Amino acid sequence: MLSIHKYKSLLVLGLVTLGLGLAPNQAKAVTFTPLTSQDATPGFDDADFNLLLNNGDFKELFVAEGRIGNNGTGGNGERELGINRDVAIGGAPVAQGNFTWGNGKLWDFSLEYDGSKVTYKVLDGNQTISLTSQEFSGPVNQIYLRTFARQDNGITNTKNAVSLTNLVFNGTSIGSLASEGTSTSKDVDYLGLSNISSPFTLTGKTALSWLGAAPSRSNLAFQIKVGTSPQSESVPEPGMLGGICLAVTMGAAVSKKKKVAV
Repeated sequence: MLSIHKYKSLLVLGLVTLGLGLAPNQAKAVTFTPLTSQDATPGFDDADFNLLLNNGDFKELFVAEGRIGNNGTGGNGERELGINRDVAIGGAPVAQGNFTWGNGKLWDFSLEYDGSKVTYKVLDGNQTISLTSQEFSGPVNQIYLRTFARQDNGITNTKNAVSLTNLVFNGTSIGSLASEGTSTSKDVDYLGLSNISSPFTLTGKTALSWLGAAPSRSNLAFQIKVGTSPQSESVPEPGMLGGICLAVTMGAAVSKKKKVAV
């Protein structure tokens, strides 16, 4: 029979082996979240995202938003930029700003989160609009980007479009996302990012455009929804999986050898 000291030796060996499997700790590489319809309608849309929220498969921590508002005119009665609370508790902005987008003008933007502070900027060579909030803290592991363009009214407003291009997450290019309304339908599009953590920096370029009269409020908009998914939290990292397997294999081999020698 193996003594308790022999079992302890196996445990120590397993932990050391696990440590070797994990060192050095490689940086996380952002991955794309597969987006599949959660209901009978093909394609991933707002109804599908709301099902993720309702089922507890994703929880928003905060949302950075850009919307047409009233395009910075008419007394700036409508916000164009915001850092918003979780939609489950109303989604009200904790920081907001007025902004004149201009029709088709391309803007740089950045979103940074260090675990306790959110910094959201929209800028060009002449000006920078910056919003910050320290209301949010805690871990994140997933982001959903959303773009939305209203349906043309067919008379005074057509060709509504919004784009997020040159997207880069912590130095990794993640492509682009865009929506364009038509005479028969609105358009909503999503992009999901997994395997993230704080601190992070997301940068890119954005433009809102239309023909005729400008839309209003959130009829032309984008959101960056930052939060957590329990599925992502429960999946060990590849390095950890390799370390665990290696520790178990070596531990089993040593145990077998000792049993033969008894």
